Formats: sequence, structure tokens, C-alpha cells
Amino acid sequence: MRTIINCFLILCFFQVKSQVPVGQWRVHLPYSTGINVEPVGDKIYCLSTGGLFVYSQTDNSATTLSKVNGLSDVVISALQYIPEKNVLIIGYENGNIDLIRNNTIYNISDIYRKQFTGSKSINNINYINGETYLSCGFGIVVLDVDKQEIKDTYLIGQNGTYLNVLEICTDNVFLYAATSTGIYKAQLNDPNLVNFANWSLISDIPNKNKKFSHIVYFGNHILALYDDDGWDKDTLYTLENSTWINYDTSIKNAQNLVVSENKLLIANIYSVASCSTYKGTYNLYYSFTSAGSFPKDAEYSADGTIWIADNISGLVWQKPGTLNYEHVFPNGPLQTSTISIATGSDEVFVVPGGRDPSWNNLFKQGEIYWFNNQNWTNITASQISELNQTIDMCEIAINPKNPNQVYFGSWGGGVLELNNGNYIAHYTEDNSSLQSVIPGAPYIRVGGMVVDDDENLWVTANGEVNVAKNMLNVKKPNGQWKSFALRCVIKGVLQNLSSATSDIGKIISAQNGIKWMILPRGLGLLAFSENGTIDNENDDTTKYISVTDENGDIISNNIYAIAEDKDGLIWVGTDKGVVFYSNTENVFESSSFNAQQIKIPNENPGQANFLLEAETVNAIAIDGANRKWFGTESGGVFMMSADATQELLHFTKENSPLLSNTILAISIEPNSGEVFIATNKGLISYRSTATEGEDFFHNVYAFPNPVKPGYEGVIAICGLVSNADVKISDIVGNVVFQTKAEGGQAIWNGRNFAGEKVQTGVYLVFCSNNDGSKTYVTKILFIN
Repeated sequence: MRTIINCFLILCFFQVKSQVPVGQWRVHLPYSTGINVEPVGDKIYCLSTGGLFVYSQTDNSATTLSKVNGLSDVVISALQYIPEKNVLIIGYENGNIDLIRNNTIYNISDIYRKQFTGSKSINNINYINGETYLSCGFGIVVLDVDKQEIKDTYLIGQNGTYLNVLEICTDNVFLYAATSTGIYKAQLNDPNLVNFANWSLISDIPNKNKKFSHIVYFGNHILALYDDDGWDKDTLYTLENSTWINYDTSIKNAQNLVVSENKLLIANIYSVASCSTYKGTYNLYYSFTSAGSFPKDAEYSADGTIWIADNISGLVWQKPGTLNYEHVFPNGPLQTSTISIATGSDEVFVVPGGRDPSWNNLFKQGEIYWFNNQNWTNITASQISELNQTIDMCEIAINPKNPNQVYFGSWGGGVLELNNGNYIAHYTEDNSSLQSVIPGAPYIRVGGMVVDDDENLWVTANGEVNVAKNMLNVKKPNGQWKSFALRCVIKGVLQNLSSATSDIGKIISAQNGIKWMILPRGLGLLAFSENGTIDNENDDTTKYISVTDENGDIISNNIYAIAEDKDGLIWVGTDKGVVFYSNTENVFESSSFNAQQIKIPNENPGQANFLLEAETVNAIAIDGANRKWFGTESGGVFMMSADATQELLHFTKENSPLLSNTILAISIEPNSGEVFIATNKGLISYRSTATEGEDFFHNVYAFPNPVKPGYEGVIAICGLVSNADVKISDIVGNVVFQTKAEGGQAIWNGRNFAGEKVQTGVYLVFCSNNDGSKTYVTKILFIN
């Protein structure tokens, strides 16, 4: 049982711009793509493709609900309020169930924990004659809401097999189940509904073995929606005089059927139709002839207001007696999918493109999501038309000397340059050294990008095996482009890189100027140095690196992540854990350049395992304290000490609000230390204890300040020089706490050396660098 914590209040007229406290989480999910709506008194619950939010009519606020503030899971598949029980039921795609009653959440995890093959998704929830029925991916579940337990399960497929049930209803004689393979029925009062033999397929309806997505009872008739995947091919059937006929030939693209406040609501593309009687005259709501609306669900509230879950505008409503529509949705990115994250000073960039495991396109429209001033701005083709020429945005590079200048790489559309969110250029074959994979066609596949300390943009571009392509490109600060052939010894043969592989992936530029590149498909790594002379190729050096141990044995050449730490070590994520390289300035000098592995003692005396050797490491990020953040394919997120020998944190979906254990990317905002984590279920962030340190004390402040009564979290002292010494005293000089900053931030729990919470008063924070040559004093007010 959990009480809902209203962590994130997002007003429809005002975006709260505040930092998340240290140690706290927040989600960054799309809420404009509404799919279900459920009025509950003054509150309206709206489900989007990204998550759930609640609109309060009292104060016009919209509050997000997620794992961060009480929900048990992530991907919600069904939502239903039962007024007779005063309970909102939330069903998830993995079978988990939450009940919300009196602001408290109760979890029922029986289906989720049950081991079986097949879909556990809860597709719909119906309350019929005192019973709560869950339409599930395997059958029908009867839920006892009062006892918070599963009461019964009906497997109604042939011979009691699993069957994807999408919705049920009753005419008070039969139970009807709309499924992916037709409509089944059984006697409502049959005491043995668990016996599949008591369920029969309705054979006299057209498309009898096809998908029926919705079924309702209205005006003493059954209405069933045949759901064809094609355009204008849906059919709404009704049972009239024992014969199934087409209810209305104009209904061809229905999204939902709902009976609400004794009215039939049909959510169609571009409109919602409502009628009070069977085959009565429609009232059309939210009707547009363009793509400005896409209603997915609708409900009436008791006062006659119609509430619409719209796939473009979130929650939409029209009050009775008015002509205008209002809408609201919490701020967030447009999609849950995130393939790459880049963080600058107080801002985050995200792109939602992707590639499949074979490095083929997913054909996602080019879009850019920008988090700035605690607010998401979604940049689409409607703002920048050149995005129409890009697909699968996969890479981001921020200029470290000019953070307003940001580049975006597409797997098929070249490179876009923006400055402070404004379009600057689109780099293709016509205006750069980038080359198309397909001659004569605008198809440039960017594998990786980085801007070095000299403001050169380095771009890896992919081609075809044995086709002469210069796979490394650079754009100099003056706007001129140049490409490199990258000749090196691969598998004993001196050759152009394009002769050995068609793909080249992520690239980083190390502190010593060496460029490190991932070679996908199990080929290893590539190191390159232009020796500070881009235009002089005679002094360029390239080396192919197979990831081997100290004995020269291959550890793994399946590489997915690479990063440099503050000590100049290169960390590499593979499908067999993490390795690192030291003395990287010697990479071109040594005939054998081996990786090193961290040994972690295990439970057996005298034995150890290599760091994360059982994990595929997809992401690596280094925080302000030089600690390592590793994102894995199935094990969640690990935060390790600076030398990676100690596990400091391990976040999973089971022990934290983390949305999924499949991590795609990690990036850390330097000023706040907020760690942005892309999962296959969406984007979430966690405010960590370390920030990037400053060269001088700059904009030093404590957060929160003042510390108000009842606050039990930690206080962050920010804007410090790296690893500063911090002492905190009362106003008369008694030291109550001292610590060392983690990067540019120190953490205090508000207690003295005895572990007691300090008294009300002003506390002085004395900060200095290691040798005492740089100092700063700030204040914190405590109110108990």
C-alpha cells in the first residue's frame, strides 16, 4: 500500500520551474498523446501513451502519476473507475494491477507474478452486475475489488487455451467477449464459466474469426466493432432481431465505443459522435476535417461535460452550453523512445530515432526534444522544415566552447546544425564531405559525432563494404569540411576501413586529442590522431584495436559504449562487461595495446568476477566526482566508485522508480548532477550528489534554502570548486558538520556530528580548495 505523493504539479497556465531535490527522481514522458479518459468526481484521469495524469477542475492543475510517486509499474493498458466501489483500477501490459482508493494505492500482482508464456496485458476493465471483469491477453479475470484479490479466471479459447480478450459486455442474458479472433458468448448466470465448453464462438456475424476490438450494450442492443487494420475498413455491427447487421455504414475508422451517462459515444478519427438513443441522431463533438484532432476515447461527467482523450492534444473538454474546447497536458517530450541524450549547461537534448540490431532504419520521423529552463520544447518539421528530410535522428554533439551550437546526426538524413534552438544548416553531400550510401540519393548514415576542444565537429559516416568511402569527416570552425580514408591494419591486412566494414559508430575525442571510434558488428575499436594538423594528412595515425586482455586473448569485440574519465582512462562497454585503457597516449606506439579489467571479489573466498561480466553495457557516463555510471541491457543502472571497484548504487525497476532494466543511454547535466537515463520504456532522471567542479567558486548556493519544517532530505551546496573542503558552523562558530565536495557539490543531511537535526537558525558554510587559496562563505537558514 502506498500513498500518492504529488511530486510534480504542472499547471496548464504555468510551468513550475524548480530543481528536483538530491536523491529524487522525475519522469520525462509524453502526455499529449491521450488514449483513455476517466472522470472521477472533480478529478479527470487521462492516460497517454507515455503515462497517466490527473486534471483537477478545482485549481486547473495537472499532476502526473508514475512510479516516482506511487504507481507500481510503467506501461498502463487499461483504466476504469467504478463509482459503486469508489475505486480507480489501473491495469498494466504486464498484468500488474493498481487500485486507487481515497488517495491510496493498493497493488495486486498475481497476474504479473504468474509464470506462463503469452500476453498478460490487461486490455479493458468492465463492472457488470457487481462483478469486475478484466479482459486480458490470455482470457478473462474476475477481480474482487473489496478483498483485493483474483476471484476467478476464464480461459475461453479452444480446449481452454489462451485467447486475447479485448472487451466484454452483457445483455443481462449472455456475457459477450470481443477477442482478436471473433466474439464469444456464455450464459451470464452459468455457475461454471471457468469451463471453456460453456463459451461458444458467434458464427453468424460477418468476419466471425477476425478481430473485434470493442463491444457494448446500448439501447437494448449489442454493438460490436470489427477492427480492420486498413483505412476506412472498420465496421460497427449490431444484433437486431437475432441478425447481425451494419449499425452505421459511415463508421469506418472508429477508435472506441463507450456508453457513458446513458449515451453512446463513438470516438472516430477527427470527431466524437454521441447519441442518446439506439440509432438516434448524432451530436458531433471535436469535429475537424484536418489532422488537428485524433480522439481515442471519450466520457461524459455528471454535469454534462464531455471529456476526450486526444492523441494530439492530451485531455480535451467542452462544458455544456459552450462552443469552445479547452485542453491540457503536462509538459514533456513527444515520444517515449530515446536513442541518444546530450547534456549541456542547464539543458538536455534528446532524439527519438533508432536502428534495429542489424543497423537498419526504423524510419522514425526526425524530431528533437530540448529540455531548457525545466521545460521541454519539441522541435518538429512544423518548426524546421528540414526535419522532413531526416529520419532516425540518432546522434547529438554539443560544442563545449559554445553550448548553444548543437549538431544532430541522422541515420539516413545527414547532419542538422542548430543554434539556441534555431535552424542554421543541413549538411548533406551538397555542402559537406559527407557521402551518401546510395549514389545519387540523399541517404547519409551518421554513426557518431563529437565536437573537440578546438570546436571541430567530427562525424563518422557509414557506407557499403568494398565501396571507397571516407568514413571519418570533420567540419572545422571556419565551416570547411574534410574527410579521412582511415587506413589501418585489420586482421593482418593494411587496408582502407571501408574495405573491411560498412559501419562505424560512436566517436569520442579524448583529452589528448586522440579520437576513439566503435566499430559495430563485433569488429572492435579504432583510434585516430590527426596530430593537431587537420589539413596535413602525412602525420595522421590510425590504429585498429581488438579488445584483448593482458594475455592477448580477446575479451569481446562487441562494443556498445565508450567514454573517457577525468583521469584520461578510456572506458568501454561490451557484451561481457566493462574494460578500460590506460596510458592511451601510447596507443599508436605499442604493438599490443591490451585492455584492463576490474576484478570484484565475490562470495567465494579468494575469488573474484570481472566487473559486470554477465552484463551487456549499453551506456557509460562519468559524473563530476569521476564516478562511473553504467547502463546495461537487462540489469538496470550501476554507479561505481571513481576506480570502479565499489558498487555505490544499483538501480533496477524492482528497487527504484526506474522505468525499465533495459538502458539505452545515460547523460549527466553538469551543473545539477541530474542523471538522465533513457530506457526502452521512456526517459527518467535522478538527481545525484556530484556535479562538475568549477575552477573558481561561482554562483555558490544551497538548495533547498531556507530549509523548512518537516524537510527530511539532504541539502546540496552547489557551485563549488572541484573537491572543495566544506565546513558548516552555527552563527557563533561551532562547527556542526564537515565534508568534501563530490565534484562541484557538497551534501549535508542537516544533522550535526551527533546525528541530531540542527536547531532553527542561520548556519555558515565555509568552502575552500585543497590548498586554501580559494575560499567562499554562504549561509543556510534552518526553520524547525
